[in-house]
Order: sequence, then structure tokens, then C-alpha cells
Amino acid sequence: MTKATQWGPSLENILDACPAATWSEMVWAIGSAPLMEGDSKKLPALWQSNYHQKALTSLQDQLSLWAEISDPKSEVLGTMQMRLGKRFEQLVNWWFEASPEYSVLAKNIIVQGQDRTLGEMDLIVQDNASSEVIHLELACKFYLQTESSQAWPKWIGMDPKDQLDHKLSKLQDQLNLDRRPEAQALLRKDGIEIDTRAAWIKGWFFVHFREATRARLPHHAHRSVSTGWWCFQSEWETIWQPRTSWIIIPSQHWLRTRHDKDEVCLMQSADDAKNAMKQWKHVMVAQVEINHNHWQEVMRGIIVQDGWPFAHT
Repeated sequence: MTKATQWGPSLENILDACPAATWSEMVWAIGSAPLMEGDSKKLPALWQSNYHQKALTSLQDQLSLWAEISDPKSEVLGTMQMRLGKRFEQLVNWWFEASPEYSVLAKNIIVQGQDRTLGEMDLIVQDNASSEVIHLELACKFYLQTESSQAWPKWIGMDPKDQLDHKLSKLQDQLNLDRRPEAQALLRKDGIEIDTRAAWIKGWFFVHFREATRARLPHHAHRSVSTGWWCFQSEWETIWQPRTSWIIIPSQHWLRTRHDKDEVCLMQSADDAKNAMKQWKHVMVAQVEINHNHWQEVMRGIIVQDGWPFAHT
């Protein structure tokens, strides 16, 4: 008889065990699958596609230590409100700063040209085992499929100015920023020499709800990437199920898939989302079920204005 295989911890189990909502954001930012994978000249250099799986054991080991921190939100994110992208960056920064495997050499380095800002280097870390110095660019994005196509231009953000193909191209430019003389001068002052570069991209892909059973994700989408559906406002009542539980996800909590009961309210009718649309151009919703005294997402979707993306102003 052979010895049974010992499986490692799962992302879902660790999320269930998180002692506070901030830690669930941390676990998702580190332990969820990246947005993209593969090796292509069209892709920027990507961070290790299986790192999220290797990190799960480390994340599990941290849970008992995290439970001892009385105010994790202030500890990790600080007291100031920040946009979702910066929130994501701060979570990743904190993870590397606490990691015994890496040392953070620099972060958020603004590079100035003669008459304009050239860009910002998000994070520079050193692998403590190999001494390799890595320039990381960080991003968390949410893209909706506009046609049944795997082509990158068919995947755009809720703000149509944000497009997958443009973002991947921009990340490539950002990763090359440290090669510029202006950046090299800044790095030399701190004794930093970059060995390699990689993009750390997380996020969600959303397909129209009528295409959900035959979804075609973008070329080079990670096989385990987070996915959901989207619909127009006029289609929302087709999806709404009054006998199930639904929430509107506040934008600052889009990194969570578990939601504290005292931070969200169950929707009472389909009109709750419609009323929210009067204030916002899009609404993130989730069907949820109770789990360990919090709401756990069953499925997630985005409601956009009728006529999106062309009617988006």
C-alpha cells in the first residue's frame, strides 16, 4: 500500500480561517491565481505563475500570528482611505516586507525626467536565497468581455478607457523604466542593480451572463483566474433571484470574497441595485451564503449602464 498524498492548504480554506477581513484581502492578493500566464512576446515578463500555490502554506502559517494583531487594517493599510489599486499594492508590499524569503529594497520610486515625470517603479525586492534583485510592477484589474472573443482588445474595464491590451503594453513599458538613465542614477545611490523584472497582475474576468456556460477567456488568461458575469442594467431582473441572498460589494472591498455581516446589507429587491446605479455608473454584486458568521460569495457579477461601453461618460 502506498502512502496517501498529502495535499497542501487550499485558498478557500485559508480564506475561511482568516481572523479579520483585512487578512482575507491579503490572502486573495497573494494566494489567488494571477490574471495571465504563459510566455509570449506580447506579454510582459510575468511573476512566477505558480507562486500563489507555493505561498498558500506560508499564508496558512501566518494565520496564528495575524490573529494577535488587534487592528490589522491600521497595521497593513494605515488609517488613510486609498484607491483600490493602491490598496492592492500596499497588501503586496506588506507581504514582502514580512516575508523571510525576500527583502524589500525599495518601493514607489518616482522617476523624474528633465521636464516631466517618467513613471514610478512599484517594488524592488531581493530573493534572500539567490540574492537576485527583482523589479516588480503591481496591478489588480477587472475586465469585461465585449464580444465572444479571446482577443485582448475585446476585454475592457468598467471605464472603457481601461483595456487589457493597453494595460499589458503599459506594464511592459513600466518594467523597462529601471533601464532609463534617470532611474539608473536613483538606483545607484541606493546600491541597487536590477537582475530581472516581472509583472504581478491579479484580477477578475467577466463574461456576459448569456455567455457564461461557453465562456472564452482571453489568450494567456491563467487557467485558474477569478471569473464572473456582467449584464446591462435592463437585464438585471433576469438574473435576480429573490429567494437567494445578494449584496452590493463596496468598491473598497472588491478584493474580498468573504464579507463581514456588519459591513454589508442584504439587498431586499432588484431595485436596490437599480437605485445604486443612479449614483454609480456600475455596480458590483454577489450572490452569497452564510459561512462562519460572514457572507461568502457564490458568484459575482457587474451591472453596467445600458449602452455601455459607448454610453459611458
